[in-house]
Amino acid sequence: MTRKMTITLEENLLKELDNSAILLGKKKSQIVREALRSYLKLSSKEVKIKKWQEDNKEAISDHNKRVRDNGLILAEHRIF
Repeated sequence: MTRKMTITLEENLLKELDNSAILLGKKKSQIVREALRSYLKLSSKEVKIKKWQEDNKEAISDHNKRVRDNGLILAEHRIF
């Protein structure tokens, strides 16, 4: 299902959108749709990362404390 909506964009974005539509041979609405899907996918990934970090906050803190107190495991074998 699709619905119409109206958006307001800066003039420079509109010009870029017009040029991209011509170069790619796509409708402007298709370009905006693809850009939104891409953005929302990235945003969703960021949300998942933040949730994972929150869920594992205690383990991460414990690990960081262990490294602070004891150093990195096998640090003497690192070449950098």
